[in-house]
Amino acid sequence: MRMSQITCALALLLVACEGNTPEPRAPERKARASRRCPPPRHRLVDLSQPLQENMPVWPGGVPFKMSRLSDYDQGYRLHKLEMGENVGTHVDAPSHFIQGKRSVGQIPVEELVLPAVMIDVHERAEKNPDYPVSAGDLGDWEAAHGELPPGSIVLVNTGWHSRFRDPPSYLNVDASGVLHFPGFAAGAAQLLLERDVAAAGIDTPSLDVGASKTFDVHKILLGQNRYGIENLTNLEKLPPTGMTVIVGLLPIAEGTEAQARVMAMVPEKDDSTGDEDPDATTESSGH
Repeated sequence: MRMSQITCALALLLVACEGNTPEPRAPERKARASRRCPPPRHRLVDLSQPLQENMPVWPGGVPFKMSRLSDYDQGYRLHKLEMGENVGTHVDAPSHFIQGKRSVGQIPVEELVLPAVMIDVHERAEKNPDYPVSAGDLGDWEAAHGELPPGSIVLVNTGWHSRFRDPPSYLNVDASGVLHFPGFAAGAAQLLLERDVAAAGIDTPSLDVGASKTFDVHKILLGQNRYGIENLTNLEKLPPTGMTVIVGLLPIAEGTEAQARVMAMVPEKDDSTGDEDPDATTESSGH
């Protein structure tokens, strides 16, 4: 048999084999047993004031302004934002008061997700707009819940956030130009350092009381590379302990302050009895 005849025979054989090759089949569809999704183990509480025009601004600060640069008829909507560093819910970095200390861009992410405690003094602040959160207030909390955890963020609810939509009431400036709102006392700040907390937050315009001229609390905490959060809200929705707080801080390289979306993850009790069918299909609200 000539070579050309052999080649032709092999080609015919390959064609025949290809014709006999079965088509690939998709796997059979089988019913899968449903599984109940565990209930969410936490609820989220937004602790941030939304950024919008006509918010209260520290005297001399740059108000928030949003101007439109383009709109949908041009393909997309785009805005220009103008504001000072200290507008809305924001973080005070150590460099805000102390030269050479960390800027907001230098605060590591490990310090932006923290265990948190909440200390409630709103009843005392209702009676005294200049109320200084004292070491005694922290001591009362510790008597009930144990020592403040090292590496935590300590949040104080003064109830002042309820005034945020009314800037004159929130800043509470008297005829002499003095601001009046609650804040930490210097003794409380010293105790926070002794407990080695990582940060402190409050629902007023400043860590210091409004009437302060020396800003001792800022100098004490920021001077030891701690940071503060001001203009928080919804603190009354938090329990005293057991939370994790996430600080979504703008990483501005040389910023001394910056806006932040702050939220708390609060554990939820699982009220399931265990009597339900584990294969029953239930709607999940997420984890």
